[in-house]
Amino acid sequence: MLLFGHTGAGKSALLGALLKSSETQGPTLRGEILETSGRLASIRDAVYRGTELEPSTTELTNYTVRLRPWREEAKVLSEPISVVLNDCSGRAAESLLLHPDAIQDWKTRAPVARAVIDADAIVLMVDGSSDDDELREAFEEFDTFLTIVAQAKASARVVGGFPVLLVLTQCDRLAQPDDTLASWEARVNQRADRAWAKFDAFLKDADPDDGIPSPFLPFGSVDLTVYAVAIRHPQLSGGPTETDSPYKVAELFGDCFSVAKSHRDRVNASDRRLRWTVRFALSFVSFLLLGVVGVVVFQPTPTGPELAERIRGYQQHEPEADVRLAYPALTRNKTVLTGFRDESGFGAVPDDLRRFVIGRVKEIEDYEAFREKLLTFQAPEDTRTLDDLARVEQTLNGELALPSQYAWGKTSSAELRRKWLADAAEIRTAEGEFLEKYRDYVRRGTVLTYSPSLGDNWRAEVGSLLAEAAQPPAPLNDPLPGSPALEQLRGKAVLNWVPYNFERVDQARKSWEFVRERLTHLRDLGDALGLTAGPNRPEAVFVLPEPGPMVDSAKLPGERITALLRGYPRESDDYREWELRNFRDPSISGDLADRLDRSFRVGTRHVQGLLRARMGGDPQQKDTPEWWRATADTLGDAATPFPEWGRFLHLLARLRNASAPNPVAELAAFLRQTKFDMNLQGFDLVLPPDLGLGKVAPAGGLTITITTRGGGQTITRSFKQAGPGIREGAGTSYRFSVEGDAKLTYRPGDELKAELLVRVGTQDCKLVWESPASQAFQFDKLRHEPRLVKPGGTSEPGTGVRLTPTTVSTLPSLPLLFPDVRK
Repeated sequence: MLLFGHTGAGKSALLGALLKSSETQGPTLRGEILETSGRLASIRDAVYRGTELEPSTTELTNYTVRLRPWREEAKVLSEPISVVLNDCSGRAAESLLLHPDAIQDWKTRAPVARAVIDADAIVLMVDGSSDDDELREAFEEFDTFLTIVAQAKASARVVGGFPVLLVLTQCDRLAQPDDTLASWEARVNQRADRAWAKFDAFLKDADPDDGIPSPFLPFGSVDLTVYAVAIRHPQLSGGPTETDSPYKVAELFGDCFSVAKSHRDRVNASDRRLRWTVRFALSFVSFLLLGVVGVVVFQPTPTGPELAERIRGYQQHEPEADVRLAYPALTRNKTVLTGFRDESGFGAVPDDLRRFVIGRVKEIEDYEAFREKLLTFQAPEDTRTLDDLARVEQTLNGELALPSQYAWGKTSSAELRRKWLADAAEIRTAEGEFLEKYRDYVRRGTVLTYSPSLGDNWRAEVGSLLAEAAQPPAPLNDPLPGSPALEQLRGKAVLNWVPYNFERVDQARKSWEFVRERLTHLRDLGDALGLTAGPNRPEAVFVLPEPGPMVDSAKLPGERITALLRGYPRESDDYREWELRNFRDPSISGDLADRLDRSFRVGTRHVQGLLRARMGGDPQQKDTPEWWRATADTLGDAATPFPEWGRFLHLLARLRNASAPNPVAELAAFLRQTKFDMNLQGFDLVLPPDLGLGKVAPAGGLTITITTRGGGQTITRSFKQAGPGIREGAGTSYRFSVEGDAKLTYRPGDELKAELLVRVGTQDCKLVWESPASQAFQFDKLRHEPRLVKPGGTSEPGTGVRLTPTTVSTLPSLPLLFPDVRK
């Protein structure tokens, strides 16, 4: 018995279900399956317990089983039989369906073809959950296959009634969510009825009514039965609680064993009758031997009038090419015509009839070769480039053009060829339309990305474009408008997804996806920064209120981070898609950078306010190295708002500069430092033209003095003027270079002084840098404007004076979040 079907039809799983049904449904199976190798048990365990099963690599796997009769009290329900189950691989089955001629060679050694010839029953299997188009294609292939099987059985004079069981497997997949057992079985039976209706046409073709004798009867006729099975019941409302119970598998194999044995018994009985007939005939032949010799020696030239009449009758009843060259009629006609040709009296029939028979046989052979070449050729829907599509059209119009000597214009092959030519034209048209659609999306998206402003209707235009482009150019599962649909193999209408996946369309779609992603990120960043306008805009989470009595600076960063995650969930965790380097247009990136800087500065003021609040009413009293080192630990405490502020401000900084550090972490690291190494090679001093209402110029060198904390060691560095002043804007720039060692070490709490003698008009004055943001870190003095000390001790701000370290100098600076303790 042969199990035959496409890949995925569930042949091996059904063998596991056979053993399972033997264990639980013995009366229905009418026996118990005994298999000593243990291979069926392995398949059963893989199907029902999920154990590993080593895949088979052979075309055909044999399982020898014995059916022990089932007894109900003293009654035996069946006979003991031994059965060889041949499990054909899906790939081998598909190869035989494509090239079934090997079945007609009674001496073939091909394993699968040999199994078909020797089988007492064939179980044709197809996935019952397939859609109608897939079932139709499988049925058409099986139809041709059964035609060849019947012809082979007829040629071998095998007794009629050869059993073929069509099995719809995996019917549990037909179940719907609300199905009951009754409604599911009704749907399964409906699918089985459609399968029977399709194959019933084949059975009718075995008994033609056109007057041409069938080559299939009385020998080789086929009995077809349809079954619908499942290796387990689906979950059903009110259905069996034991879903691992096979469905109709016991009935299938019980009937299969029975009909296979009956067919084998008929074959054996026929063989016995044939042997007795041969013995009787041999004795009679011996008496006729002399007469036969005489007939052979003096045989008259055969005229073949009876053969000529049969050929003429065939010719008169012959239909048009589209009918006689259609399967299964083609196979029947080929058998009849080659039978005419091979009869001994064929040489005596009139020339016109001989030419007719020989011509028709050649036409059938040419048509079979043409159809096989067409069906194995690349269809337009299998191409992905216009060059490939052009090559397909060229072959259809050249090598696969219809032969001029035959009237094949209405045959199924001609219809398929015309369909493919029409498909190629429709695919090319649709490909161009889809390509232009995505190119238009790219153009519009690029214009919006480089728009000089994100305000007014910009956001609405972006939304309109994204909504339009969210749908494919046409429903992908719908057929192309001009693609024909044929009821034959490879005749389905081409779907829109074919041109949609063409190379140029795919590239244009990817280009649009890149533009779309960048445009979406720009819109979201614009929303977050409050640069966009329109209804339903998400909260502008990066726009921060200034510190004040109505704003809770401690809760603000956590609230904004929560709103960010809620309102902008599409981005990655670090929001790298919003980095300004992704948006190159100067006008847009400038607006984005300004808003980010503004938000960062406001956030900085919130953090500085929180730090000053911790210092209490007299911040200068807390402005000590010890207090600041303790504050460094506080900045990392999750119970404080500082970690959340660090996360929020770090995001703002990274969008501006991907390598920017976390400002809170940067402040904490600064506060933990116990010393700061300085390398002061020189300074550039800018003096305004009218400081102190008089012309100002250096009158001596610059000195910087560090006195260690507590009045201990004092270290001084002197810097002399190097060359004349250089005009810089309205003022004058002077370079001062160090005299001697340029290196200094500053420890938090040390006192630092910086002085420079200047002449203002006719007066000798002095610039003194004495106002740091923090007494604990006095090197900050050098970055602020000094005071101008006049003779007599009076002073005024040195407005416009700027002291800048040269590029080769190293001078530490306070972190951005460090508050000005003087305020």
